[in-house]
Amino acid sequence: MKLQILILSLITLFFTACSVKPLQPVQFESIKKDISFTNDIKAILDNRCVSCHSCYNSPCQLKLSSFKGLQRGASKEDIYANRLSAANPTRLFTDAVNEKQWREKGFFSVTDTLVNTLDNSKESIMMQYLSVKNKNPLNIGEYSPETDELSCSKDTDELSEFFDDNPHKGMPYGFPALEKNEYNLLMTWLKNGAKDDTIKNYIPSKEQLQIDKFEKFLNNKSIKHKVSARYIYEHLFLAHISFDDKSENFYELVRSKTPNGKSVEIIATKFPYDEIKEEFFYRFRKIESTIVHKTHMVYKLNDSKLLRFNELFINPKWDIKPYLASYDKSISANGLKVFEQIPAISRYEFMLDNIHYIIMTFIRGPVCKGQVALNVIQDHFWVMFMDPKYDVSLHDKFYLHDNLKNLFIPNQYGDNPSIFKTTSILDNYDFAKEYQSNKSKIYKQYYPKGLDINSIWKGNKKEENDSILTIYRHFDSASVHKGALGNIPKTLWVIDYPLLERIYYSLVAGFDVFGNTPHQLLVRKHMDRLRIEGESNFLEYLPKESRKEYFNSWYQGWLASQLSVYVPSEVQSSIDYKTDDFKEEFVQKVFDYTKTKKDSINFIEKEYIPMDIKEKYTNKEEIEETFKSLTLPNSSQIIKTFTDSKSNLAHIRIKMNDKKDLVYSMIINRWHKNVALLFSEESRLDSSKDTVNYRQGFIGSYPNVYVEVKQDDLSEFFNLLKNYKNNEVDKKKILKFVINRANPNFWKSFDWFNNKFKTEDSLNYGLMDLNRYISKAIND
Repeated sequence: MKLQILILSLITLFFTACSVKPLQPVQFESIKKDISFTNDIKAILDNRCVSCHSCYNSPCQLKLSSFKGLQRGASKEDIYANRLSAANPTRLFTDAVNEKQWREKGFFSVTDTLVNTLDNSKESIMMQYLSVKNKNPLNIGEYSPETDELSCSKDTDELSEFFDDNPHKGMPYGFPALEKNEYNLLMTWLKNGAKDDTIKNYIPSKEQLQIDKFEKFLNNKSIKHKVSARYIYEHLFLAHISFDDKSENFYELVRSKTPNGKSVEIIATKFPYDEIKEEFFYRFRKIESTIVHKTHMVYKLNDSKLLRFNELFINPKWDIKPYLASYDKSISANGLKVFEQIPAISRYEFMLDNIHYIIMTFIRGPVCKGQVALNVIQDHFWVMFMDPKYDVSLHDKFYLHDNLKNLFIPNQYGDNPSIFKTTSILDNYDFAKEYQSNKSKIYKQYYPKGLDINSIWKGNKKEENDSILTIYRHFDSASVHKGALGNIPKTLWVIDYPLLERIYYSLVAGFDVFGNTPHQLLVRKHMDRLRIEGESNFLEYLPKESRKEYFNSWYQGWLASQLSVYVPSEVQSSIDYKTDDFKEEFVQKVFDYTKTKKDSINFIEKEYIPMDIKEKYTNKEEIEETFKSLTLPNSSQIIKTFTDSKSNLAHIRIKMNDKKDLVYSMIINRWHKNVALLFSEESRLDSSKDTVNYRQGFIGSYPNVYVEVKQDDLSEFFNLLKNYKNNEVDKKKILKFVINRANPNFWKSFDWFNNKFKTEDSLNYGLMDLNRYISKAIND
């Protein structure tokens, strides 16, 4: 009997193996000319491939934003997989310097030729993916590169099996095939050996002059300079540094084996605060990769910034005699502790000088994706900051030192904490309670009558609209914007220096995307406490008898109320309120004090009367007035469908008759009963309370859908937004405007939106990401 089973199994295995079709030879028209990677190929990769292949969330870790990424190839390792032990980092340009080292790390080539047993032809993995798409151009079903089970095929057998099961999953994945000329150029270049002709390290003299100035400052041998340079580096290591607004060149600040004047040789460390035993130098390395918006965080360096660094760090006398700060891992992850010798006011003002950049690092930092990482925040909220003149932590020399134990962050456990360590501290709220209690006592000593509106920071004189920042969460990504966008949100934060520094070291400097699951869980749960601290700071400006009611409205549900520890002070607010709507009145006072402009489309005054949809639209003002009416609760039925499909960001092109097209972003803000819990987010949503915002220009990095509307069709489009029903009739109507991923004109639309963005804001421009484009392919 056993022998029969064995024979049957072998026969089944044999026929199963034989049932897989062998790879078909690729077909293309060879281009009879010398093909340049720089002049011919890079533009194709940028415009058709980089939109999905550029970050940690790149399918198979295949990054096509530079020749080095293409040369590195792909990997079967999932960076975002749950793991008990931290993984070795695989950062392009950092953790390996040549192809041999990447092969030793498990990456396989997508450009080297593979022998096809069908006809002994020699073609690469990339050629096969492109060829299969060319032969099977239709997109069928649904495509979600970040969540689909991709084989990451590395040989002919795996390719054959994958394409046998998935004939419509060639590249570009789930989008129209390359145009004929693009396809033939790329295939010819690959067939001819995929040669690189990139010009290396050309730096304009104007930028080199600035680089020399800053490298001299950062590598000054005095202890004061060394400590200051370390602090600056740990806050700028993710920055895309610009020395010239008109240049398209960006640089990153790194630690190198080599001094100024020699080629940069980066010293790879997991964290920016990891110790380097050998001598090193702070250097600026030119960014070779194509700039993508989701990781593009611009920080300007110029002569005035150099003067400011000296003003903040070098010129003031430090209360503590400068000493070389420790790299002890138990403290180096906490900037409040390790940089205690630098005056706190210098540190806070350094961060406030570029606060939009600092807050953006929380959002665009190491995590390129992650609904679990982002469900710690509301879909829409505003952030304000405490004025340095009023922040007690900056002026009371004992405040920070005496509270360091309570200002502990879990990143101090490293990237590989044990499960036991994680479970033992997850529910330990004693530090948070004690800190809030201590803080209330000392603030009462300084401000016995409470804080007034003057303690809210007015913003930088040189930066417009940065006294209030808006955060939009787009399901598993988010974006940060200057000014108070949208209507008054459910929650607001007020951030002081201790909170700002801890969020930075927890979410940015100390977060390891390659860390184990307990590390990431600790950071996620700690962020719960930091969020509540920011909300608590805001509530201190409201009458004390109202604070608990507001807080409880944000944390509905028994479990959320138990997990959300709020310790209000007993000090009454010094603000004189005239109405019972304290939050709205506070916002109005802040607007007046900071001279913040209200959102012209989305901010709704009580006396506002919505306009009816017009039969014909003649100008921008009429269009925006209708958008405004659609932001009212339950005034746009289509948002429920967007929410249910996890799509909540659209970029809209309005084709005006005068050819001066307009761009707006449509943002869905989902309503949560609470954001205190890690899982089961769907059970805590209520789509009947969702809101929609419309903003001119580009919001977010991950558009879920592109929309194109002719001026003469606006009435039809607006009526569809307002009265949409999720039935077959309206689904067909919406396809008149929505650019579905299977639309033959998809790439034409994609190119237009990207070119428009670059024209409007070249400094902050980067390619948008398509990994989260609405998944269903419709071939009507």
